[in-house]
Amino acid sequence: MEKKSIFVMVSGPAASGKSTLVKNMSIALPAHDYKPAKAYIDLAKEKNISIDRAFYDIAPNDAEDYFCKVCSNHDITVGDQHLSIQHYKDSAIASGNPNIEFPDEPYVSAINYNLFNKLLEHEIQTLVIYLKASPQVLYERAYKRYLDYGTFMRNKNIKEVEDEVNAEYYYFNELIRKTNISSYVIDTDFKESSDVLKSAMKKTLKFKG
Repeated sequence: MEKKSIFVMVSGPAASGKSTLVKNMSIALPAHDYKPAKAYIDLAKEKNISIDRAFYDIAPNDAEDYFCKVCSNHDITVGDQHLSIQHYKDSAIASGNPNIEFPDEPYVSAINYNLFNKLLEHEIQTLVIYLKASPQVLYERAYKRYLDYGTFMRNKNIKEVEDEVNAEYYYFNELIRKTNISSYVIDTDFKESSDVLKSAMKKTLKFKG
């Protein structure tokens, strides 16, 4: 029986541990570390398009096909993905102006639903692992990273963290409701990264079959 390919999408708010879990899973399983946004970058390189123009000049349909092709070439692909976005704030951060404030800017969906249809068409099963944490814990983690490593803090106060937590969880539930793909929630408040990894690996291997 031919082994099926799966894509494990790790989601959750900032400082929930997405990138750490993806890195650890890619080593421990092992799995291919690749997220949907990377397809735009790699396609731009292939087409000699400036990286700055990747998300403007690469058609979503082409990026989706490219991502599915990458997933098809591996048993397990794992990548992180935010489910919500603040367009003006995130654009300012990306362009090197992180201190510009956009008070009360609403969050909107960052989900490309068509990607999940494409994955199914390519017989790639998707598992969404959502890393849940309280706003207080997330803020403390982000602040500690800032003190220890100078890591940029996207959210400057608890209210901003709460807004992102609510948005990410709302769009996570919307994703599951609209696509009916498999999901798994890990509460990371009182878990070490090693414990989160064990939970994620156990679920992934069971899902893989």
